[in-house]
Amino acid sequence: MAQMLLLNPFQMSYQEVNVQHTVNFIQDVNLDAPASSGQSAQGAQGGGIFGNPIILVLFMLALLMIFMRPRQDKEGEKFRNALQKEQDVVTSSGIFGKIKDIDEVSVTLEIAQGMKIKVDKRYVNPVPTPQPVKPEKPSRRKKDPSKDEKA
Repeated sequence: MAQMLLLNPFQMSYQEVNVQHTVNFIQDVNLDAPASSGQSAQGAQGGGIFGNPIILVLFMLALLMIFMRPRQDKEGEKFRNALQKEQDVVTSSGIFGKIKDIDEVSVTLEIAQGMKIKVDKRYVNPVPTPQPVKPEKPSRRKKDPSKDEKA
């Protein structure tokens, strides 16, 4: 019988254990011998790189992003080519303004009376329209009026 120390990570303590059998995890491997069944390890698992469903889903998402990006770029480019003076816009950093001058590369915005800033054309977007808010449905429960009035 052999003595061995085991570490218990939860209690941060050691424990002596009597070992009756030992296990060898390393096997003798002959690297010069050819594969026994004539198949590679990858072919034996079946499916290759696209056999794993997670890899297949990630591949499909990557393709979707690659093909959707040009459509978004075209829509933004179309808007930026149609910019006109006195048009209300918002920058990508959230600054609202009115276009006073348009250049090939930049746009001059008036953000307050007499205050103008020059912004790269790529960071100018249309002013978002407010989305209507759905009214809440009244609940069928009776509310206790004393709970609503908290000081």
